[in-house]
Amino acid sequence: MRVRFSTLAGVACIIAATVFGLLALLSGRVSFAGAITPVAFLGFGIAVLTRSYVIVDDDTVIVNALIGSARETYRLSPADRVELDGRRVFLVNKGGRQRLRGVTGWLANRRDWAAFRVWAERRREERTGRGA
Repeated sequence: MRVRFSTLAGVACIIAATVFGLLALLSGRVSFAGAITPVAFLGFGIAVLTRSYVIVDDDTVIVNALIGSARETYRLSPADRVELDGRRVFLVNKGGRQRLRGVTGWLANRRDWAAFRVWAERRREERTGRGA
């Protein structure tokens, strides 16, 4: 399963890039910061719309960075479970409760986040022996 970034955040960045770009064009002089700002917002918006945020498999959860190639991989043993506490996500295993860094609900696509929540709940029920 893949959890994408929020479409709203990506579109908002592209709109901001357009507005800042038009402002830069309409102003008589453009500084370096004024010229680079629309490009940065556009790149950020495209990255948000095209990248996966979280990739979930039976034995791994991979969290991709918003920008760049950094990623964090969390290995899941059969007894491990994933818990959502508000907007934060935790990996619970024999060693305790570890927060999945960088994973929050507001950055995720709503439908994908809902499917992730269902997956985590189903996995928790399977691991604790409470089946439906």
